[in-house]
Amino acid sequence: MITSLAPTYKKEFGDYWVLWYAASNSYSIINSDFKLLLDTYLASETTTAFSSTISNVLNDSDKAQISDTLHNYLESCNNPYTPATTNLAQLDSSHRKISKQYIFDTKNVQIYYSSELVLKTIHPSIAHYCNSSTHKADVTFDIYLQNDDLHLFKDKHLISCVPKSDYHLIQGKFIMQLLCVLHNKVEQDWIGTLHGSTITDGNSSMLFVGKSGKGKSTLCALLAANGFDLLADDVSPLLSKNQHIYYNPLAISLKEGAFNLLQPIVTNFETLPIVEFNTTKGRLKYMPCRLPGKQHYPCHSIILVNYQPDSETKLETVSIKHILETLIEDSWLSPNPKHANQFLNWLNGVTLYQLTYSSTASVVTEISTLFKQAPKTL
Repeated sequence: MITSLAPTYKKEFGDYWVLWYAASNSYSIINSDFKLLLDTYLASETTTAFSSTISNVLNDSDKAQISDTLHNYLESCNNPYTPATTNLAQLDSSHRKISKQYIFDTKNVQIYYSSELVLKTIHPSIAHYCNSSTHKADVTFDIYLQNDDLHLFKDKHLISCVPKSDYHLIQGKFIMQLLCVLHNKVEQDWIGTLHGSTITDGNSSMLFVGKSGKGKSTLCALLAANGFDLLADDVSPLLSKNQHIYYNPLAISLKEGAFNLLQPIVTNFETLPIVEFNTTKGRLKYMPCRLPGKQHYPCHSIILVNYQPDSETKLETVSIKHILETLIEDSWLSPNPKHANQFLNWLNGVTLYQLTYSSTASVVTEISTLFKQAPKTL
């Protein structure tokens, strides 16, 4: 067979295997039975030899169908990964209509926006760091709309240019560049930016993942109001050097459905401005949180959040399939083989849970207990 189509890395997780294909930088989750067939297929010199190997249990039409299925699967997993290319557009400083400066600890960040609409793509989540300081900026970003394309520049160098409908890609690129500035890293230092929110107790951390509307951000806001610290909301950066999750300064993004629950719990919640930008997300509030004790922590658990009205609070182990199907969809993961291998090993070292909840008090107790059971770090 064409062994060049074989997965680059594979890791067993209970009843499932996670395979990584370098050509496409993609992760595939398959069960043990499919993995056995795939190994047999790849080890066979020809499709005839493969059919002969499995002839004892299948008829000719089934053998042909399985061969086609495996071939098509491998082909789809090896579609070449093509990183986004950036054109050579030069910075047009005439778009510098709105100027904001933000101070993150010792870093001064200057951002120029072309309009109030463009400002809403970034500013609300970092508004609590906005400062009227006139100190020289350590880094300058320009974000503007031109010819229906959103442009992101860093120190006059074009980072990304996308159609305005893909504004979330500009948000993601900006966050990555900001994280590099704050932590003195470059993009190649990260295993990835995981689509999930991370909470710490000052010793270790937990990554909360979930589909939109499942209560992930609301839960993190509840935990932050009950003595825990937010390490990262929605984008959790994982560093290659130590496999720790690092601090992301963005405030927690909360949908209108959570306002009544949080207002009596979160100090001055009613004073947080309402932001309306995307009709799909509706009215939002951005809740700033206090700084965590450290800039990074090891992660010991990934928790799939599942809010259900009137449900009992239930924490149960869950398969890697359920976790990765949610986690990978909107995460950025490095195409570097070293990082892919580290990611699989990191996943193998964390405990996977699903959390179903509706009660505020009981879910805080459940998470507190789980943190107490976590191994202590130095």
